[in-house]
Amino acid sequence: MHFIKNAYKILQSRGHDCHIVASDKPLVYDLLDEYNLPYYPMGSIGITLFAKFWKLIKHDLKLLWFCIKNKPDVILGIVAIRGSHVSKLLRFRSIVFTDTEHAKKQIALFKPFASEIHTPNWFTTDIGKKQIRYNGFHELAYLHPNHFTPRDNVFNLLGLNNGDPFFILRFVAWDATHDKNQYGLTLDTKRALVRFLSTKGKVFISSEYPLEDEFTSMAFQIPFSYLHDALFYADFVISEGATTACESAILGVPTIYVNSLRLGYMSYLEDQFQLLYNIQDKEVILERVTTLLSDPNVTDIWMKRKSHFLSTQIDTTDYIIKQLLKEDR
Repeated sequence: MHFIKNAYKILQSRGHDCHIVASDKPLVYDLLDEYNLPYYPMGSIGITLFAKFWKLIKHDLKLLWFCIKNKPDVILGIVAIRGSHVSKLLRFRSIVFTDTEHAKKQIALFKPFASEIHTPNWFTTDIGKKQIRYNGFHELAYLHPNHFTPRDNVFNLLGLNNGDPFFILRFVAWDATHDKNQYGLTLDTKRALVRFLSTKGKVFISSEYPLEDEFTSMAFQIPFSYLHDALFYADFVISEGATTACESAILGVPTIYVNSLRLGYMSYLEDQFQLLYNIQDKEVILERVTTLLSDPNVTDIWMKRKSHFLSTQIDTTDYIIKQLLKEDR
């Protein structure tokens, strides 16, 4: 939703006829409603392998009918499996974006059908002749300074005074296909982090699963659309989820990514720009957090790193629009 929202608004303002088609994944419908964006609901994608297979067929048929009625010239999306299938059948152009090398099953489902596949330059997998590389991040479609201005009223929503220190922990459910056999924070490490960080400021937890009773008082209670504002003003972010870790890092927030799965863009942000750390060991995590929080210059250091990073990247929304309109091609 965040990836396409700015391109959608800009194209609509220029007089183009745009439609949003959305599957019922966590928060997607809620966010579309919060942003007042009209959409065609496709429904759930399923949980079990059999359900996912059945839903894929069902969604293909629903999208086919939608496209027959609306006659699009092009369809675009992240890992747009259904879009690639329908566009191939109806013979119109499909643009698929992906930034996840290990999502091999998903890539196999759209690769034969997509017109073109766009990946960031740091993407480590060669997908073949349809692959087009660009110098950017998915997250810069909505967090690039051209499109994102943080709202400081998020402090009030969090029950804080402007400038009060606070920290964000992000927990994932580990039920995605690519999460199989992977791991992040242990319960013991979560407890240790909460105990330590609570002595330095307020702790908030964003979780994909129902939190343990001992953490429920720390759950986010703000509108979903304010997450990135909260990330921007946070003093520190520790995340099991790659997207949240990437978002906070490129916003210039000291970030620790705790996940056994090594990803191209996590390594790129860590090795090239030192915007985050990928750590699994409990003691190393606590040591790194302690060191960073005791450094009075840490904010300035991360802002300089962020500025350097942004100087090397493009505005991804601008890139999306150019691809849709075949500009500069």
